[in-house]
Amino acid sequence: MWLDLALVAGGAFLAAVVIGSAGFAFAMVVTGIWIYVMPPQAIVLLAATCATLMHVVNVWQYRRDVDLRLLWPFLAGGALGVPLGVMALTRVDTVQFRHLFGAFMIAYSACMLARPRLPVVRITGLASRFADGAIGWLGGVLGGLAMLHGPPPTIWCQLRGWDKKRARLVYQPYIGFTAILVMLMVGLSIDVDRARLGGYLLACVPAMAVGLWIGLRVFEWISEERFRRLILWMILISGVSLQF
Repeated sequence: MWLDLALVAGGAFLAAVVIGSAGFAFAMVVTGIWIYVMPPQAIVLLAATCATLMHVVNVWQYRRDVDLRLLWPFLAGGALGVPLGVMALTRVDTVQFRHLFGAFMIAYSACMLARPRLPVVRITGLASRFADGAIGWLGGVLGGLAMLHGPPPTIWCQLRGWDKKRARLVYQPYIGFTAILVMLMVGLSIDVDRARLGGYLLACVPAMAVGLWIGLRVFEWISEERFRRLILWMILISGVSLQF
């Protein structure tokens, strides 16, 4: 039991450092560790709960800077996508899915790391709102299925050419919003040992608090170019982790 708690808390700490510095990839970090102590459905529920806490705390610090005009299409798409992903959670071969999506993340990040600059997608008006909503929908489906709602909007914000703060103030509130939806829908639809899950959550909270503080210091220190490369490396590492 104590070893299980240590593994859960250790995974939460590492993921919190990543959330603080990059703003996404909580579930991808913890899954490779938590898979040894709990089933996939419980991982999705606990990861959604922890991610919700992390993103609420993180976004609250920048709440006055959030631009709802940029954010709302992502939120609308996510609200439509999450229910589909949760419905597919018990019907899709999640192992094969994670391998395929991980392979895409590896290919994308490796390609972008080999280029001096990212290509910029230049769209405006209704077309941009529709594209943002479609990315939000895709992230919602992937979030409901395997808590993989972070990569689509993160990659898309990079392709739009947004600076690190503007991008983070879009994809992090979106990830927090979809994590809440996943937490509520999965919590109502699966049967888990809630007492054990509650104990794991209590072990995660202090570990996440320390990890988040460290990660936020990294985010404030890092330059735009280093942040871009950090995100790409995180996508690459996350893609590799999905292969195991």
